[in-house]
Amino acid sequence: MKEVVLEGPVGPEITVWGKRYLFFGGTDYLGMAGRPEVLEGARRAIDRFGISSSGSRISSGTNPLHLELEAAISRFTLCEDAVLLSSGYLGMTALLAAVGEREDRVFLQREAHSSIKEAAAMSGMEIFEFSLEDLGSLEKLLSRPDPSGGKIILAAEGVSPLYGTIFPLKEVLRLLQDRDFLILLDDAHAFGVLGEQGRGTAEYHAEERPEVLSCATLSKAFGSFGGCVAGSRTLTEAIRKRALAYSCSTPAPAPVVGAALAAFEYLARNPGLIGRLHKNARLLKDGLAGIGLPVDNRTVPIAPVCLDKPERLEALAQKLLEAGILTPLTDYPGSPAGGLIRLAVSAAHSEDQISYLLSCLKRFI
Repeated sequence: MKEVVLEGPVGPEITVWGKRYLFFGGTDYLGMAGRPEVLEGARRAIDRFGISSSGSRISSGTNPLHLELEAAISRFTLCEDAVLLSSGYLGMTALLAAVGEREDRVFLQREAHSSIKEAAAMSGMEIFEFSLEDLGSLEKLLSRPDPSGGKIILAAEGVSPLYGTIFPLKEVLRLLQDRDFLILLDDAHAFGVLGEQGRGTAEYHAEERPEVLSCATLSKAFGSFGGCVAGSRTLTEAIRKRALAYSCSTPAPAPVVGAALAAFEYLARNPGLIGRLHKNARLLKDGLAGIGLPVDNRTVPIAPVCLDKPERLEALAQKLLEAGILTPLTDYPGSPAGGLIRLAVSAAHSEDQISYLLSCLKRFI
């Protein structure tokens, strides 16, 4: 399949190569990226503040929209405060800078996103890798003596971007009990997705507690751009003081901040959107199970399709394309040999659209 170059906004239907296709990919989980209210939020912001604020947050780079968005994220997450970052990729870097000390140890999920691995490498702390597929490996690592006396920092993904796997928070908390620890989750694919209110992995597991911290992005469920960390004021002030990713970076441009703020406002007025996303995710995964494909975590809107031979996968993607459905073949880091088709559904998809996808998959696989 040739390179996908968007010729219009992202949504349940997109235009590429001069044609309209049903789209089951990407990360626009709440259907915010092309929503008129979100676009209008960006227009108002650009009219008022232009594009770049041309300074860091600790010099002259803050405008009122940055403060309003931090307050909106704080309300959404039920946290004392929130801090914006110029990219979601920087979230774990900021968290580790804020809470880590040289004597601490980082227990790193082996399958984690590259942003988490790079953050751990830059932290200067000792790193131990474990696999979520074998929590016994984590238990063995934890049993090793630690002469440094530092705390345990466990860094992982809240939801796998490729497979939709949910981090087993309750099981890991049991392994860490009676220890000095923090769990740091990158909730890029859980923020606005998991939990009845969409607050993420900790809400989903009913484990919203001080030892569980998370970072997130505004570029997925909220259809905009930028990163964020919500938590106690102690945490956010530590980020502002200690994280170079915050203090030495130009903040997100006004239009994307205005767009994100409008997305939060839209969700506050339409709280049923989270339930609609979960309903569509279940509809997709129940249908996939019905045609013999393995599925898991039915409220997560991500479903990988892996076949035994790469050429079968390529043929399936091509047949779907000919039927008017774009499902990009992905060879992202962490994909199996030959890649996979990463299906993603949003709250904006209709039942008919999902049913059509399932009927095509049943015919072509």
